[in-house]
Amino acid sequence: MSAIGKQVDPVARALAPIVREMLMAEVERMAAAIQPVAKAKPSKADDEIMEACRQVAVAADRLAQAKYTAGEPAAHRALERAGKLLGRVMRKHGRMA
Repeated sequence: MSAIGKQVDPVARALAPIVREMLMAEVERMAAAIQPVAKAKPSKADDEIMEACRQVAVAADRLAQAKYTAGEPAAHRALERAGKLLGRVMRKHGRMA
């Protein structure tokens, strides 16, 4: 190790607590300046679209469970109805052309 290396170590050790305090103070200042992000309430359109999406998902699950059984045709029709409802809701709110 060179003579400069021997001199830097004590200097770095002496400065470390001071730099740490300065850094922590700056971090705390920046954290205090950050405004918490308020969650936006979903609009009525978004609520209606999500409900229609849930109905499609439920109908798709029922069709998957009823595959190759006597309940498959009814489950298929329910999925088609749910899909049409979703399309209607999307068009109503201008989300689908």
